[in-house]
Amino acid sequence: MHRALWSHCASDVKRRNVFSALYSVLTRPVIASTCQRRPPQFLPATRHISWSFRQPQAQEFIEHPDNEEDVARAAILDKVMKGRQPTDLMLRCTVLDAEGNVKTISGQFKKSDLCAEHRLNARDLRKIDSRVPNLVPTILVRKEAILVNMLHIRALVKADAVVLFDTYGSADSRLHSVFLYHLEHNLKTKGAGPPYEFRALESILLSVLSALEAEMVFIRNLIGGLLAEMEDSIDHDRFKRLLHYSRRLASFKNRATLVEEAIDEVLSQDEDMDAMYLSDKKNGVERAKHDHEELEVLLESFSKQVEEIVNEAENIEVR
Repeated sequence: MHRALWSHCASDVKRRNVFSALYSVLTRPVIASTCQRRPPQFLPATRHISWSFRQPQAQEFIEHPDNEEDVARAAILDKVMKGRQPTDLMLRCTVLDAEGNVKTISGQFKKSDLCAEHRLNARDLRKIDSRVPNLVPTILVRKEAILVNMLHIRALVKADAVVLFDTYGSADSRLHSVFLYHLEHNLKTKGAGPPYEFRALESILLSVLSALEAEMVFIRNLIGGLLAEMEDSIDHDRFKRLLHYSRRLASFKNRATLVEEAIDEVLSQDEDMDAMYLSDKKNGVERAKHDHEELEVLLESFSKQVEEIVNEAENIEVR
């Protein structure tokens, strides 16, 4: 009996020891982790350090945006100015004299000299500067000259001279040669015909009209041939070609319309048409106000012909 009692007490002591050891084991990590836990102010401090590291960069960018833009602009301007050559102030021109003879072929002239000689403003020459892209045809009337910018022709017409500016990037040398030949022949014509400046203007408009007609015929044949092919079979390649031809036709119609509008704009300005009689002005001939029937007939004739080309282009688009 004593053994049984002793065994029971011993087992009870062992259980208590086990519970005590287990309790100490379970509570030790909790106490240790509590002791090793980071202070609550540590995370905010980390955020503060992180933001304080990025903030100066953002602040610096916000405070100096204008400086960076100014530096970029200055760099671009400096690069452009370094690339400019003295020849940028020069224009290549072909000059015909009062007799219709070619006086200078592709000669180089300073813009300032041209402005002084022909009493022009610098902005007037920008309209006919061959290196400046300008798709809008214009006819400008000045005191002693008529400035024409149409398609492949950029010219300055006076009462006794014609200055043709070389067209940069023009690939049709044959068209230019035909125009120059016709211009020479027209200016050399003697007799009681139109004055010198109107003969020059007639040659210019005739060359423009010929260029439009030739391109119209070319596009018409392209589209007509393609439509004939599509009657037999339709495929992806033919659709792509049709799209390309349609865009080309739309571009052509736009250019022809702009030419027509440029001529009509002069026709709507009686003062400009009066000022275009350069020979009478040079010779001191008095003219009645709005007495410009000769010029009006010339311009209306070409305007109607260009209008017909525009209408034909529109009909092809509808078809």
